[in-house]
Amino acid sequence: MSSTDAVNAPHAEGSPAEQDLGPLAWVLEELRKSLDGAVKALRRFVHDADLARESDLATLDVGTLRIARQQLHQASGALEMVGLASPALVLRAMESAVQKFVQRPELCTDDAAGALERASFALSEYLESVLAGKAVSSVALFPQYRDVQALTGAERVHPADLWPVERRFREPDVEVTAAPLAYGPAARARLDQAVLKIVKDADFDAAQDLRDISLGFVAAQADRQARAFWKICAGYFEAFGSGLFTSDVYAKRVASRVLMQYASLARGDAGIADRLVQDLLFFCSQAQPAESDKVPYLRAVRKAFDLDRAAPVDYEARRFGRFDPAVLIQARKRISAAAETWSALAGGDRNKLKPAADQFSLVCDSLRKLHRNSESLAQALTRALESTTRAAEPPSAALAMEVATSVLYLQAALEETDTAEDQMVVRAKRLADRLDHVTAGGEPDPLEPWMEELYRRVSDNQTMGSVVGELRSTLGEAERAMDQFFRNPEDVSPLTSVPGRLAQMRGVLSV
Repeated sequence: MSSTDAVNAPHAEGSPAEQDLGPLAWVLEELRKSLDGAVKALRRFVHDADLARESDLATLDVGTLRIARQQLHQASGALEMVGLASPALVLRAMESAVQKFVQRPELCTDDAAGALERASFALSEYLESVLAGKAVSSVALFPQYRDVQALTGAERVHPADLWPVERRFREPDVEVTAAPLAYGPAARARLDQAVLKIVKDADFDAAQDLRDISLGFVAAQADRQARAFWKICAGYFEAFGSGLFTSDVYAKRVASRVLMQYASLARGDAGIADRLVQDLLFFCSQAQPAESDKVPYLRAVRKAFDLDRAAPVDYEARRFGRFDPAVLIQARKRISAAAETWSALAGGDRNKLKPAADQFSLVCDSLRKLHRNSESLAQALTRALESTTRAAEPPSAALAMEVATSVLYLQAALEETDTAEDQMVVRAKRLADRLDHVTAGGEPDPLEPWMEELYRRVSDNQTMGSVVGELRSTLGEAERAMDQFFRNPEDVSPLTSVPGRLAQMRGVLSV
């Protein structure tokens, strides 16, 4: 089979709608434990190493590092087994870093252990998002992946390493009217000059020239694989020249590698580097043209490889891993308890005055740990609870509503941890102002549009959560019954309950 028909990536992860999330749900808790155990082992080694530096580092036992390496190895294997090869790469990189520490213990510093810990936080949060059915890309793990690879001394790190989209190497269907351009000294000179301008200055005109050169090669080539490659290049350079993706070091490196591939083809070597094609397609997926953009070759590439389903990713933004999962879990429990107590207090239960004050104190403590820039909201909540406690009476309807809105906002913020920090600051300040206004006896302002949307979203999530929970429970029972049958096909009695359970699921979905 020619490489034109081969799948360049060994595995392609589907969207949440396409993936069977059951296997991930089964292994996620054990995976969390493995990550937590590995991080604790690293921290323990760093502590022991700090003590040993005062005497003899050579006598230090690296057994704890070997334990961490083994736990990471098992975790990556589990992810690969459930079809998540891209995030498993992050674990493989972490394992390689720890292996390097085993060989050179002096490299396992507090900073290095911190980088691995943050990568574990990011990975856990990413997998939770996948399990929740959110449309997230493993490319968003790139900042942590890059940090870990720096510990291993890896020479090449690229966001496309984590890009899971399936890529069948096929020729985009687009008419090429350019004059044929043969491989040779003249073509090489044009390539050298244009690529140099891209690498030095991210020159858009040079990128458009490279698009035209690529189309000339397409017109001159009879080989299907070569034609497909140069059409993909044309789409990539057209996107580059139109400013449709960030012209950073990763994009520039791809242009340099196209030049190297040209040199190989010009020597008569017909092989196309699969990894180069992957990187070209990655940037074509990052480039999402508007209807007004005249980029026919980019559109042809995107259509041929079904890139419209892959949303662009800001691979420099640290979307995941900003918070310690243990602190997040604690904060969610605190806000849930406070919400329940506040609801009872607002309903007239005076016995909840002191518990409410205590619980909101803990909520504010968590808020300060997770969002330092939301101090204004923490202070406003504290003032609102102090005012209510001094009055020794349930809160007014206006104050009850404002605190409830703030609680809902915090619950949403703790679930949607990828919310932009600047938006968090603005909304926390607005909620704080509203709280202070009502605490001082003022009339409540109307709910703002984003607050109304927050109430709708929380209501929808609660409804959907209830539906999904019921479906999972029923499906689990049906799966267990069928598994029992397949273990002993002669006994069909376990199957008798399955049609009814499936009918029950159909009813839930209909509703």
